[in-house]
Amino acid sequence: MRKLSSAAGSLLFLLATISSISGGLAAGPVNPASGSDEQTINVILMIGDGMGFSQTTLARMDKADRNLALYENTSLRMDEMERAGYVSTHSANSLVTDSAPASTAMATGEKTNNGVISQDSQAVQGIRDGRNLTTILEMAEKAGLSTGVVTTTRITHATPAAFYAHVDNRDNESEIADQLLTSGVEVALGGGLSYFLGGNYTSPAGGKGKRSDDRNLIEEATCKGYAFVFNGTAFEELDVENTTKLLGLFENSHMLYELQRLNSSNREPSLADMTGTSIDILSRNPKGFFLMVEGGRIDHACHERSLDNTSADTLAFDEAVGRALDFASSNNRTLVIVTADHECGGLVLQPADLDTYEAGGVKPVFGSGTTKTEGPRYDFITEMEEATHTAVDVPIMASGPGSELVGQGRMDNTDIFLVMKKALGL
Repeated sequence: MRKLSSAAGSLLFLLATISSISGGLAAGPVNPASGSDEQTINVILMIGDGMGFSQTTLARMDKADRNLALYENTSLRMDEMERAGYVSTHSANSLVTDSAPASTAMATGEKTNNGVISQDSQAVQGIRDGRNLTTILEMAEKAGLSTGVVTTTRITHATPAAFYAHVDNRDNESEIADQLLTSGVEVALGGGLSYFLGGNYTSPAGGKGKRSDDRNLIEEATCKGYAFVFNGTAFEELDVENTTKLLGLFENSHMLYELQRLNSSNREPSLADMTGTSIDILSRNPKGFFLMVEGGRIDHACHERSLDNTSADTLAFDEAVGRALDFASSNNRTLVIVTADHECGGLVLQPADLDTYEAGGVKPVFGSGTTKTEGPRYDFITEMEEATHTAVDVPIMASGPGSELVGQGRMDNTDIFLVMKKALGL
């Protein structure tokens, strides 16, 4: 087994003593195959892509309208969770990760190289395959649990793909779409229509497919028993009670930023609504379920240095967290984990008035993608049009059975897999 990272409150000690922890896991490993409601543990993993501590702080400030008096009593839903800690995010070959190895670490418990999806560190992006790593979603499927992936990016994008696909290059999105259909996942919601259709097909959202072959994966999915929806109206009209498998693809590429979604005449479903519907479908399985939910466009907003979209998409993600927590409050056998794959943008919440802190609140700036100029002072210039990922630790919060393993200081992202695996009894 890979050696666990050392940290305050080391998980080596925690995992050795997990069976003695009071609460949900004290009775020993869960057997999902038993079908007993008493033994069922569901796991909902929620990933804010690019969401560091600064992004959550900014969202909380904006929820309070940047008003100090209101801010003192304002909280996000994720702030209300039982446990909190922080996570290191480096990949196998870089201190600064991208989403592919970061999500692979959470999905499989192993580090891999930048650009690689759920293959081991022998893989080199676009050059060499590695050994396929078994994901927590695949383990759950094998044990008879229901599974789902939800995102505001393309469903074939790096974060969701790491839970059901295995490729040496995150950009091989047509191949990733192929693997989605063979993964057994019951619910898949997000964007990415174009990678499910060959170039001779017109997408339901308009435009041509991007596949180099002539396959129509939407037809193939319906033949496999999936209900298919591609807009908000069809999603709202879905007969959830009689739906066991669902594929929802709402844009050719990524779904809209939250602010755009709210102002769109053909409104896409919100991340919160996609989360709620997924839970409604998956929770009918008495053996339990695993669900991954990604607020994927937080990262894109940070890359673009868009403060409004960063805050709005973080708040939309928090609403989805609320849906998961509301379900968990009525089902005490549900572990909810909220974290990020990495921070993006180097977001700095500096004072609006650099001379007088008390005047004018904060003026956030994205600091990454800059370089230090020569000389004794730390003067910076913007070097890149887009901000970059950073190497800083990211938050993690958890509630429910097994959450005791999260609030113990620093974790590595690979340790999240171990917590989920233990909770599901896999």
